[in-house]
Amino acid sequence: MQLTNDELAMLILHMSIMRKEIKKALKRNYGFFEAKKKMNVYDSILDKITSFNEKKLVHDISLDDDELGMLHAFLSSYTVEIERQAQKENMNVENSEVFQLLSHILSKVEGMQIAKMH
Repeated sequence: MQLTNDELAMLILHMSIMRKEIKKALKRNYGFFEAKKKMNVYDSILDKITSFNEKKLVHDISLDDDELGMLHAFLSSYTVEIERQAQKENMNVENSEVFQLLSHILSKVEGMQIAKMH
């Protein structure tokens, strides 16, 4: 999957900000041991995306099936939550650069998942 500098920076920022909340949600939904496994997958994505060369404009990020699934789960629920919050505050989320970048990454992840199915 190829990500631009802006997409990568936005993904790193939001995955880092949400790490503690994700950890709590995973424990609540899966129990300690399964949550720990899933958190390791989340952290492996963060490790992969934070070790990139800033001089490049586009970055090739290779994720395994578990990582792709985790990234899809994160982005799909996170973008829905952004939309929900924007609606509460009567804001138009479509004009948000943050939302646009995260949605674009989500569509790339979905494209990768579809490609792996075939």
